[in-house]
Amino acid sequence: MTKSIMTRGGNSPDNSIDYSQKILTRQEFGKRLYNFMMQKRMSQSDLSRASGMGRDSISQYVRGRSVPSPKNLTKLADALDVEVDVLFPNYDAQANANEQPTLEIKSIESDAENFWLRVNMKVPAAKALEVMKILKG
Repeated sequence: MTKSIMTRGGNSPDNSIDYSQKILTRQEFGKRLYNFMMQKRMSQSDLSRASGMGRDSISQYVRGRSVPSPKNLTKLADALDVEVDVLFPNYDAQANANEQPTLEIKSIESDAENFWLRVNMKVPAAKALEVMKILKG
């Protein structure tokens, strides 16, 4: 069975899959998801029920406001009966490209001795455990 997908320029005339797109934007993923829903004659509510996800999440994806987590991407692909790589080509590349370490330090007005610290960074397990030891110590 040949499956049609949404590419940057619209539907592919021969229903082939265009993997030339290195990383999809949120909007491009939303168009691709919408295209698959239309092929299956599914509404957002139908996809929500079939995937076990909230309709608000489906709406966010279709409108290009966000992209699903790996777990939710799998649920969507299963509900649409397509491979994950067909629904969102190069998802791993997208996740790695968007991975930007962040460090946030905030003072606490009522407690000048302490600060809020938020670190979002991929580190080896050993380093993560070292940080936890320092924070608990």
